[in-house]
Amino acid sequence: MNRHNRHFDRFAQRFQGGKLYKNSANGMIFGVCAGVADWLGIKSFWVRLATVLGLIFLTGPTIVAYFVAALVLSNRPVARVDRYARAFGDDYREWRR
Repeated sequence: MNRHNRHFDRFAQRFQGGKLYKNSANGMIFGVCAGVADWLGIKSFWVRLATVLGLIFLTGPTIVAYFVAALVLSNRPVARVDRYARAFGDDYREWRR
């Protein structure tokens, strides 16, 4: 297996089982770019840069795609955190048993 196939396989594994959400906590406007970046496993800067370039070169389709995604995608669910894990770290479960 060559080097390029390994990188592609790691990149493709990120899509398996992941659901696309809006990430309003890290988003600037609606959280679409941050959600896509989380889904792809890359930094949100690169998705925002691609969106800005899309706005420059393909204004209409980019605006329509962004607002459709903002309307269709659901917000990212908030992870429930055990209050003891938050206070003492995840290691507390080991000595709690």
